[in-house]
Amino acid sequence: MLVKKLKRLYRRRKAVSPVVATLLLIALVVAATAVVFIIYYKVLRKSKLDAAIIGIKDTNKDSRYDEITLQIANTGTLTADIVNITIWTVPASLQGDQNYWIAHGEWEFTNPSQATLNPSEIINAKITGENQISLTFWEYTYYRLEMQFSGNKAPLITDWAKLNDFADLSDLILTFDTFNLTAAGFEGTVDDLQNEENNYLTDDSGDYQLENMSTNYFPVLDEVQLIPFLVTNSIVVFPSNQADFIRDAQQKLDFSTSPFRASKLFVLGLAGSWGDWFTLGDWALNITFVYTDNTLDSYLLNHSYIDDWYYASNNYPVPSGPIYNGCLSNDKFGGFITEIDLGRQMEDGSPGARIHTHTTRFYFDYFKYVKSIIFTDPNDDNSGPHLLSLTLR
Repeated sequence: MLVKKLKRLYRRRKAVSPVVATLLLIALVVAATAVVFIIYYKVLRKSKLDAAIIGIKDTNKDSRYDEITLQIANTGTLTADIVNITIWTVPASLQGDQNYWIAHGEWEFTNPSQATLNPSEIINAKITGENQISLTFWEYTYYRLEMQFSGNKAPLITDWAKLNDFADLSDLILTFDTFNLTAAGFEGTVDDLQNEENNYLTDDSGDYQLENMSTNYFPVLDEVQLIPFLVTNSIVVFPSNQADFIRDAQQKLDFSTSPFRASKLFVLGLAGSWGDWFTLGDWALNITFVYTDNTLDSYLLNHSYIDDWYYASNNYPVPSGPIYNGCLSNDKFGGFITEIDLGRQMEDGSPGARIHTHTTRFYFDYFKYVKSIIFTDPNDDNSGPHLLSLTLR
């Protein structure tokens, strides 16, 4: 319409005075400015948020994360009031299936004033909620944020990102923590009640010797450094139908009053008297880690971990040759231990049978807190696994 008027004015330009023409041009500029202002106000004046998780914490050690630190930026031109936050999570292997996406809602700002962001403002804000998030060592968890806020009809929905990398692991045990087993509550004994001198006391003909009441350093699997083990006079012996004494089928370390996070459990022992008497393929000891959320990690230990500490008792035939008198749990047979050759047992001061023990390693789910470690024997077999020492890190 304005263009048509201008064309008519141009055709009639001889009849329009310069003053009128100037006024018309001013009116045209004002009208165009008003149109631009309306477009700017409706289209460009809005809130625009960007957000990401930069920290996630388990404040009450229940193995579920209940405090999250967000970095939020308002890149829009209007103040934004965040009215709802949902955190979606999914295991990495199931990310492509929406049926496995989990919505964690009811998250609130610990400081309510941080729910309001002014234009060009960037803040780090903490949120807490009862709908907590679980993480695990065994598989990455991915997350994305969904935020509803004023100044924009559409919510903010972020891209998927890895969540495990932002977990607070500041209290994860980083140094070696060794245990005196009997002081920690285990039932200790000697291996042979009639011949106490046979209690892992050996000459120096082996690769190693155990030094009682001191810290011993031994190799473990693929660990680069030697692992410290505190060895005491008493050892832990589990039940065996061949033994002349009765032991508890279950013993445990209880950390319920002071749960901890660690990455590995190192074991010295497992080889023990009558260790060759349980059936190949069967298990002779179960190790269970119990976390504060009551989830479990269990390891059933068979001949890949346990055999007789007396080499000559391990007389199973092997496919490629005659009867083998040696360690049945090493990597020659697909085992998961490091063989520790202790030399010959001392019997009344004279060298006797050649014996050995094992070291091995198990992994904790270090995103969770451990409340107990339980050792359970099936109590129906002829093996007698031994524990000499345990170490955490």
